Amino acid sequence: MALSLTERASRGRLFLRAASKAPGTRIFTHRPFFISHRITGRCNASCKTCLWRGNFPEEDNTGTIISAYRRAAKAGFVSTTFWGGEPLIRDDIEEIARECRRLGLAVGLITNGFYLPERAENLCKNLDFLIVSIDAPSEKHDILRKVKGIFDRAVEGIKSAHVANTKLKIFLNSVVSKLNYPDVLGMAQFAQRLGTTVTFESTNTGASLDGEREVTLRLEPELEKRAFTEILSLKRRGLPINNSDSYLRMFITGNVFYKCRNPKISLGVAPDGSVVTCVGEKRVIGNFYQEDPGEIVSRPVMREFQREAESCFKCVDTGTVECSLFYALNREVMFNTLRLFIR
Repeated sequence: MALSLTERASRGRLFLRAASKAPGTRIFTHRPFFISHRITGRCNASCKTCLWRGNFPEEDNTGTIISAYRRAAKAGFVSTTFWGGEPLIRDDIEEIARECRRLGLAVGLITNGFYLPERAENLCKNLDFLIVSIDAPSEKHDILRKVKGIFDRAVEGIKSAHVANTKLKIFLNSVVSKLNYPDVLGMAQFAQRLGTTVTFESTNTGASLDGEREVTLRLEPELEKRAFTEILSLKRRGLPINNSDSYLRMFITGNVFYKCRNPKISLGVAPDGSVVTCVGEKRVIGNFYQEDPGEIVSRPVMREFQREAESCFKCVDTGTVECSLFYALNREVMFNTLRLFIR
């Protein structure tokens, strides 16, 4: 679906608003300005590649979460992304998204799409971007997610989202793993037919949060090189692929190295509101639901976490890697991110 010049300009302003925060964060404050909100650990799917599904203390109520976002807006945060688990399991997600938009935050949501057909009309008018996770362009996706009908419902939900908000940025996310290669390569053509775009990412490995699984489904190096070489080739042919060349080439060369700057950009919030470190021994930095986030990000433990993260490059998901490269002023990544916003 082609965007008007007005819509492109609107998305360009959204990009510039976020990008304008980066220089001050990089040089002076090191204060995150995005919120990555894992708003629930509950999920209706059982994806083997997922590290994040798990049991958590009961998520807080609507009013508590909205109050937290009022503090976040005052503290200078510009955007939030809701994910999980499956955020559409929460009955109040529309209300929370609506209030975040009213506060002036850019709002995104990541979903597996199963509940999207019924929720799209009320939800999508309060979103700036929607990410739908699909790992194969067919009913094989049902097998990967262990949910019958999830592929068809995700597609139906995407179409409903387009209708509900014609200005909404919608794209697909596909995790490349031993379970779906080479089927996943068909996602580029599928995204084109659906009128959207797709982001590919390799599989993070490690212990799952439910404590019952070890995720070890990343492709072997030679096969990973082949997969991402093919993805880059598809991008060169004009297919709607969001990844930067820099990200794709990391896996083609086998040199997946970067300095993680994610904690300098994004504040990670768990379902119970806790903000914890993700390197070494887990340490609690604060609680987003109970404390001023501006004060949380100023604590010495946060600064220590940011310094420690720079020596880590374990994560291979696009969010962590591309944000870190953007922070490092990689020009190709910066221009690619602008392209993603205005496409």
